[in-house]
Amino acid sequence: MRVVVSAVLIFWASLCGDAFGGSRCASDETRPEKSSGGPHCSFDDDRPDQSAPSRGYSTFRGIGLASRPEDVQRIGQSLGYEVDRSLFVGDDAVAAISLYKDCRFIGRADFDRQGRMLRLALKEKYFCDETIFVRRFAEALFARYGVTPLKVDDDVCFQDVTCFKGVSKHGEQFLILRIGVEAELYVRP
Repeated sequence: MRVVVSAVLIFWASLCGDAFGGSRCASDETRPEKSSGGPHCSFDDDRPDQSAPSRGYSTFRGIGLASRPEDVQRIGQSLGYEVDRSLFVGDDAVAAISLYKDCRFIGRADFDRQGRMLRLALKEKYFCDETIFVRRFAEALFARYGVTPLKVDDDVCFQDVTCFKGVSKHGEQFLILRIGVEAELYVRP
């Protein structure tokens, strides 16, 4: 099984020139030009008619902790992302849905065997069309979702890691990490 998984990962990486120093995916014909203004970020639902039921959780452009695997897949596709499903070994239950744009990882939703979301991880590119200063990203996101910041111990974030942690008005745990250049949001119930 490990050999099959490794082979699939190597094949997927070979489709992207980025894996070997190139700048284009094998499946790309064109790339959109960057906007001339500053970065545009959208934390609100772009397609409210496509949103999954929120049941007391925050939603991120339609996807939230209450979303089921089929919701994440449908909404991800409607937002223009490539969607990849991972299944539990020996089962047809969805373990994770991963989102990609131009062969670059954008986000992932992890599920239990009953289809309940355990964790949502979204790169800043899910929200913003260009790289944004991580503190501005965290402040905007925390303000939008009513997150109360928590003090982060020095041993959690050090050297090249910047992080912001908090709890939303719905009781969700938010963690924003920046390792290197790009920030990533992690949300757990």
